[in-house]
Amino acid sequence: MTRPLRFLAGPDAMARIRRDGFHDDLFDVVAGASGGAKWLSLTRLDQAIFGSWFRDRTRPLHMVGSSIGAWRFACVARRDPVAACRRFEDHYLNYEVEAPVTPAVLTQHCRVMLDVILGETGAEEVLSHPAMRLEIIAVRGRGPAGRNHPLSLGIGLAAAAVANAASRRTLALFFERTLIHDARSRPAFDCAGGFPTQPVPLSKANLIPALLATAAVPFLFEAVPQLEGARPGLYLDGGIMDYHLDLPFEPPGLVLYPHFSDRVVPGWFDKALRWRRPSPRNMARTVLLCPSAAFLASLPYGKIPDRGDFKRMPTAERQRYWKTAVAETQRLADVWAEAVATDRVPDLLEPMPV
Repeated sequence: MTRPLRFLAGPDAMARIRRDGFHDDLFDVVAGASGGAKWLSLTRLDQAIFGSWFRDRTRPLHMVGSSIGAWRFACVARRDPVAACRRFEDHYLNYEVEAPVTPAVLTQHCRVMLDVILGETGAEEVLSHPAMRLEIIAVRGRGPAGRNHPLSLGIGLAAAAVANAASRRTLALFFERTLIHDARSRPAFDCAGGFPTQPVPLSKANLIPALLATAAVPFLFEAVPQLEGARPGLYLDGGIMDYHLDLPFEPPGLVLYPHFSDRVVPGWFDKALRWRRPSPRNMARTVLLCPSAAFLASLPYGKIPDRGDFKRMPTAERQRYWKTAVAETQRLADVWAEAVATDRVPDLLEPMPV
């Protein structure tokens, strides 16, 4: 029988788990990808992992996310992660938006969602959590991509897409990776290696701007014109550079990666580049949890929710579909809970395809 949830592991992670067993103390990092509405496939799994498995964690756990991945982690860094996840889930499932819309309107909707996630005490809880260390990835535009004008930004993005097809390294000409991180711990990866990264201490003042910046898809949402503690500039969607987080996380701990796909796409411009794959070295210590193909085929429309549903379906139909799909994803959480409780995870591991 095909299980709804797959457990994929890099070679180092597989060897260590088969030697030492599967327990929360093996992990130093949790990764969270961009992907818009696709996060709905992970909300019940997040609740199971952070509401139970990591519940009593006291050693620092780096939660590194871009775009919606960072928003998920803002929920689970609360004192009651399950309640925060459920509020966000409920608000997102009942979200309504009708054309015509503008980036200003959608950005205001995002602010409302962040109020739901954080409330009055959320920022303080995130910054004082005994274990969770939130790390938010955004990018600062450079050259034409750093000017808050549609024509200039469009030219910058087009040039970046062309250059990226030749080499991913060229993205540094157009964007500067920025990591807004909990200053109580060192970042989860070397900010001087690979793409030069601007580290910015996370604070109550820049938490919401950072969450808005990491999700600021160009032309869909407004860019953030300034982040407290960061260099002057225009801040945009972290997924542009780190769509699915192909990052050199520091050893020795493992990386837990709840994901909506078995494919890890390094950057936003790589979605159509099937040959662009993550570094095997970066994936070696990763355990990736993802829905199986059979589970996806069993959902309405044979897929998880995505942003395109806003255009494909009337609001009422989309809401029904999304609520059905999310209810079905409880099966992912149930498989996780059963596998952990019975110590079966080492037997369920599959080699990660990279």
